[in-house]
Amino acid sequence: MHRLISIGVLLLTACAPRGALPPAVPAANAGAPGPTSDRFPDSPGQRVRSRSLDFPIELSLPNKPSWRIKDGPIWLEAEHADTPSLFVFRTWRADRLVRRADCVAQARLSRASLPTVREESVIERRAFPAPAGMEAELVLGVEPSGSGVAGYALVFGSTVGRCYAAAFTTHVEGPGADQAVAARLAVAVDQVLAHVRLRNVDERAVRRRLVTGPE
Repeated sequence: MHRLISIGVLLLTACAPRGALPPAVPAANAGAPGPTSDRFPDSPGQRVRSRSLDFPIELSLPNKPSWRIKDGPIWLEAEHADTPSLFVFRTWRADRLVRRADCVAQARLSRASLPTVREESVIERRAFPAPAGMEAELVLGVEPSGSGVAGYALVFGSTVGRCYAAAFTTHVEGPGADQAVAARLAVAVDQVLAHVRLRNVDERAVRRRLVTGPE
């Protein structure tokens, strides 16, 4: 996945207007990371559980203590201020025969800051297997942003009476920005978004009867 995203990012940035993106990394420093890429976490994930969403979810975040997590009341948010990067998640009740397009529209009404998808910025669009039981689609995109590169990953899904939305956004400035964005998108998709799951009623009921420590 990382290689495919990297190729897509490099192809897209290569087609950007001259001067729109930061200069490429000089050959002598081709192996050096971008100015902030080395601070983006990619260690084994640690569990995060929502409690405020209509349908609680579970996911894993690499180096969980480095993220500022806010659960609800409408969105579950995880912000990594050092990079800067942000995950947001939402589940909610919908009409029985809701379509994914309806969920997209409702999510955007709820959170106007979700990235706008411009076809010229899209590097990948495909069906996505998570959360299980949802008819979901993943969209990855990159585009120039100031003196750097911005990247995003969006997942919208629907099933009978339910909607799901997730987004990851990040921004890198300076030499090597395109490679750093590609690496972050790969971590976001492979380590986080691909492992989101809806918690079932039984396990939530059992958990309420248990006395547990911090997660």
